[in-house]
Amino acid sequence: MAAYYIRENTDWEEWHSVLDVVYAGNPQYVYPLRSDIEGILSEKNAAYTGDNLKRWVVIAGQRAVGRIAAFVDVERNKELTLPAGGMGFFETIANEGVADLLLETAEAWLRGRGMQCVDGPINFGERDKFWGLLVRGWYRPIYQETYNPPYYQEMLERRGYRPHEQCLTMRGVVAEFPGERLGKLAARVRERYGLYTRQIDAGNLQQGADDFAEAYNAAFSHWPYFRPLTGADIYPTFQQMKPIMDPHLTCLAYNREGRPIGLAGLIPDINCFLGGTNGKLNWLGLPKFLYRLKFQRRPRNCKGIAFGIAQDYQRQGVYPLMVDAMFQSGNRHTSRTYRYVDMATIRGHNKLMVDTCRQMNTEIHRVHLAYRKALVTGVEWEPFAMLDVSGVGMGEPQRHTK
Repeated sequence: MAAYYIRENTDWEEWHSVLDVVYAGNPQYVYPLRSDIEGILSEKNAAYTGDNLKRWVVIAGQRAVGRIAAFVDVERNKELTLPAGGMGFFETIANEGVADLLLETAEAWLRGRGMQCVDGPINFGERDKFWGLLVRGWYRPIYQETYNPPYYQEMLERRGYRPHEQCLTMRGVVAEFPGERLGKLAARVRERYGLYTRQIDAGNLQQGADDFAEAYNAAFSHWPYFRPLTGADIYPTFQQMKPIMDPHLTCLAYNREGRPIGLAGLIPDINCFLGGTNGKLNWLGLPKFLYRLKFQRRPRNCKGIAFGIAQDYQRQGVYPLMVDAMFQSGNRHTSRTYRYVDMATIRGHNKLMVDTCRQMNTEIHRVHLAYRKALVTGVEWEPFAMLDVSGVGMGEPQRHTK
């Protein structure tokens, strides 16, 4: 190939164009929305402080053939004993020299900022999207899920990256949810504990955002990397999601006193409708997307984006209560509308959540790994516990060629 060199990237067209090279001719691939990526890797991201993010591209001849972003989540690092930087949105052609240049540049920048290790590929910000490297289950990705060629795994591991955290996508057939059993269990939960549920009201998103944030904080305050949220943090996201929001796929649980103690949120998987838009919902791509969203009946799947239960209520059947509420809503609207449900970003070390998802007739369908690499000598850490996923299918990695 032509001689190549790396440079800091400031041009979004050049950044996005790497995907055209890496995924050319791949029928599985769905371009992520450019607006999503640009919102993460810019001043639009609340985690951005002005100098804690860099992007680079590798150029060969007249085209970009690789890219990477490196970042430091300042607020999250305040709670860590080991200063950890992040790298993500890594893409490269099957060339070791390009991979070396990208990773070494990102690592050197993070080391210069005092980071002792690097996690990646991960998202810059919240942990509910673009997290981990796909290592099992090469199928069409769901919305905001990382997809990559199989050869990335060898590239990272050859350079000293070691698995640190397992991130699972669990899939089930909506019509096969145990509706009768859930209904009986939900009735007992309501009677015994006085718990009840509500859907998020599209006409009162601010109240939904406030209750969502309260339930979220109660559910996750004890987790590593936790950062509390407010209704003001959630509300803009709810506004953005309003055009695609399906109220039947949302649920908040409350205790007897009316305090939010559980949250469950799913959205239609818009990747079902993004084919041919190249990640751009502009004057050309938006009409295609809106037409498919309204009229396309199959495939139509949904994606879980948020699930949590306050610690004091985790053994009281809150999760089945919320799932039953969504399953029964609108005369079983969900089972008539959606074929598959994908429960995304389930951590392998969260045994309670994995077991609960399995009770809903979902199983592991795709596996992502977030890797960690030491940037200085003498650094040690314990990786998170991981499940045995050797029985999870590989999908169709043969569609990729080096």
